Amino acid sequence: MPQVIYSEKWMVASLLMQKTGLTERQIKALRLNRFVEGVHFKRYSLTGGEDKGKALIWYNYPCINELIEES
Repeated sequence: MPQVIYSEKWMVASLLMQKTGLTERQIKALRLNRFVEGVHFKRYSLTGGEDKGKALIWYNYPCINELIEES
């Protein structure tokens, strides 16, 4: 069995809040105004359907850090 190495590249909002200190409201504002879908975040449907409203949102932590460093 291959060794699995956990990468913190993609994470859900609760872990992003722990790592950055951002609130849920701040993350939503960034997602609507600054983050680019497919780069800083992506939606993943657990059922495999096209309903984006119920999809889980994953955040790309390294890309978010790069965005902050460039600002």
